[in-house]
Amino acid sequence: MGLVGSQIVCSRPKWPEVNMDYTIPITVPTRDGGEEVAIDLELAMVKSWPTFVDYFGDARVLRAVTYSQSPQIIHQLFASNDLDLEQLEVVVGDYRQAEYRKDLQGDLDLAKHLTHLLEEDQLNLYTLDKRVTLHSKLYLAENRDGSRTVVFGSPNLSKQAWSGNQTNLVVVFRTNGDSIIDEYADRLYEAHREECELFMKDLTEQLAETDDPEERDRVYDLWVDGTVPSDNPTGDLHRRIVEMFDEDDERVRRVNVVSEAEEAEEVVALQADGSGDVEATDVQPDRQMRLSPQGLEEPVKQAESTLSRHNVSVKPTELRGSAAGFDRYLRRFNDDFPTMWVNREKELVRMQLDNTTLEMTAPLPDDPEEVSEALAHIEEYIETVDRFGDAKRSEETMAHFYEAVIYVFWAPFANYFAQEYANRDGAELDKDLPFLYIHGQNDSGKGMFLRFAANLISSGVVAEPVEGQQFTKDAIERCRSSNTVFPFLVDDVDKDRVERDIIKTYWTGAWDGSVAFPTFVFTSNDGNPKSEYRTRMKMLEFDVVFDVEGHEREETARLIKERNQLFPWFAHLLFQKQITLPDQDDKLAVAREVFRELYEYANREPPVYFPNDGPAERIYDHGRRKWRQAYQTGLFTIEEKNDILLADFSENLDGYAVFKYDKVVPSTIRTEVQKTRIQFDQPERFYEWTGIEPKSTGWWGRIWK
Repeated sequence: MGLVGSQIVCSRPKWPEVNMDYTIPITVPTRDGGEEVAIDLELAMVKSWPTFVDYFGDARVLRAVTYSQSPQIIHQLFASNDLDLEQLEVVVGDYRQAEYRKDLQGDLDLAKHLTHLLEEDQLNLYTLDKRVTLHSKLYLAENRDGSRTVVFGSPNLSKQAWSGNQTNLVVVFRTNGDSIIDEYADRLYEAHREECELFMKDLTEQLAETDDPEERDRVYDLWVDGTVPSDNPTGDLHRRIVEMFDEDDERVRRVNVVSEAEEAEEVVALQADGSGDVEATDVQPDRQMRLSPQGLEEPVKQAESTLSRHNVSVKPTELRGSAAGFDRYLRRFNDDFPTMWVNREKELVRMQLDNTTLEMTAPLPDDPEEVSEALAHIEEYIETVDRFGDAKRSEETMAHFYEAVIYVFWAPFANYFAQEYANRDGAELDKDLPFLYIHGQNDSGKGMFLRFAANLISSGVVAEPVEGQQFTKDAIERCRSSNTVFPFLVDDVDKDRVERDIIKTYWTGAWDGSVAFPTFVFTSNDGNPKSEYRTRMKMLEFDVVFDVEGHEREETARLIKERNQLFPWFAHLLFQKQITLPDQDDKLAVAREVFRELYEYANREPPVYFPNDGPAERIYDHGRRKWRQAYQTGLFTIEEKNDILLADFSENLDGYAVFKYDKVVPSTIRTEVQKTRIQFDQPERFYEWTGIEPKSTGWWGRIWK
């Protein structure tokens, strides 16, 4: 065996007959590379918490790098008889400051105990200050006799890690504290600690400034039950309300929209008729919920009149009211869209309706026919394009309709994907999380589609989108503070309202993961927006006109209102997917795969128009067809020189008409409009996209040119 150029001398181990614990005496250099010292190398399988902590039974000081741990475990370690430590230092690999601090909310006594340990120099906690995750496990114990125990291995420093029947392999070095192993272990530990910052440092600094017991209690209240400083205080208030809804609390009823379908429909029906599932004035003590306003004074002051209108009392020390009161306040703020959120830990989508939380996730049913019927309902609606509409290319148009359905199912998970993307190199959230822009002429079914889609993902709660004129800069800013993942649906918007700088940086300009943002779904009579906005949007065209008779209108209305349980099954399957950065060619690849699995489970053949192999706008590209037709009819000529391509429309079109052709070019292809000509900087991309063959040379000629 070698160790950085130094020789390790091993004695023949004594193999135990039963215990999987092998000790090997070895010799290694000292810290400074001097004379050899004898240490023990141990390889062991550890199967229980007592066996694990036995390695640290003589420890005076313990330093640890562990992935999963909580403030409660620290308290247990000092309060129990498992260990008798004078000092403990822990680097926590899966929590950032805000997340670890959240675990102390509502537990002032625990916060005070940990602060006491910090002030007495008995405890140091380090949490992440970067978007990294530390999966390492390293334990350095300084024993009372001066020896050291160094453990490399898989267990986390928590009893919960041993709640199941798990087995962990550890590599243990027992040293005199002066070996090269100690030196290397110290360096590795420091490298991990450098990724972190000291937890509760700001609290201890504030406490050091006062000896007044009442003032110290106020500091504790503010730090524990307040919020992490933020540039989005209103969003922080709404996040705290949603966290309150999300807790297991008997004052909030839980109803699953699939397994408790009848009860869920009753809740939705009460919501639809305006009465809700509780009287607006129902603030009896057994229905009241309390929220600390500490650290939220500014947004609470701004929201006080609206909160009070919904029977939420606002006092300096607390907000108190029914869940219904808090929910109605949020709905008023969010343009009547519901408060929907994703519980990542429990893998659930939830939506609040007054005092009831609807569970919007469910395992696949035992009977595949139920999934088949839900898919058939979606197909029946889409096929109204063929039955009731006038479409030149109905298959292509229906593919665009289905692509829009896939997007709307994906939309509540935009923040879920953002959390996964943000930790990866190369992420560009404003491009990786596109908005949906559906365009088409009058009576192309765009508004009806929004109502249909809203019904699908809300179990019938949402009936109407907002009107295009309501899409203002203020509305966008409110979305950033809404803390709902239900998409913001905008019908009949002028593209000028979409072409705003704030849209280009909607995610990266403000999103940090603490407050959820809804994504946007637009419909418009206008064509594609400018190129810099198209890179942030998924562009679909509803190329159809509906001139429906009375019975056709009734049939369409029935399909729009019909209950459909596909979204909860979709959500269940999506949570099982591994998320990676999306291929720029298909940002809905994961959602598309889930739809394929639903068809497979249902033993149902997808319709021919289902966009199975990629985005419908790529498979059925209306812009490509427009260019090919223009070329075939001689509307423009092609000239190549100096490695650029010029499409010259000067003989047939004016500059304004030429812009219409530029706007249907994919945003991934660089163009420049020069009066009545469009320049392509990469000719090969033009030919690849349009399918037009170069007249003279062909592909091989172009390669050798």
